[in-house]
Amino acid sequence: MINGINDRVLSVLNFLLIKVAWVACVVGGSLPGMAVVSLMLLMCIVQGRWQRERAFVLGLSVLGLILDSAWIHLGILDFGADSLNVANIQLAPLWIVMLWVAVGLSLFEALGFFVKRPLVGALIVGATAPLSYSTGAQFGAVTISSSTSLLIIAVVWVVVFGVVFELARRVQQTGAGENNNPQAAA
Repeated sequence: MINGINDRVLSVLNFLLIKVAWVACVVGGSLPGMAVVSLMLLMCIVQGRWQRERAFVLGLSVLGLILDSAWIHLGILDFGADSLNVANIQLAPLWIVMLWVAVGLSLFEALGFFVKRPLVGALIVGATAPLSYSTGAQFGAVTISSSTSLLIIAVVWVVVFGVVFELARRVQQTGAGENNNPQAAA
């Protein structure tokens, strides 16, 4: 507990912040997204969760950059002018990488239910991925080449998040980093 705020309240706040992060990133772009994700990161550090979660946050950031960049090169998604151009290679925009950071920062909080049930979580996340991208398309943040593209994304997300949730479950079971907050251990 931090300054009298219980874990449940902080989990609810994390849940709300990941929703705000989605809107900030998709509608506002990189700077508003970065502001919300920075707040989420600050909460993670203050709560003493960073030691346990940093590998997931960094790993999901890199994975998200690779996946969404691959979607560009495969003609599945087009982020338009928001795409980054590095050495003549089109990469996913910073705002979508920020969304992957937000997911990493929510893994043991807002998404904790799925960590305890990796298969259920993977199926739900895979089923909702097309909705997320389609909604982003309605805001003009991305162009989706076809409904088949959404199916491909969904299947890949089921596999990716099945692995991510299972790895997180194992970390949680072993208690790795559970008492990484020096104040909590005292």
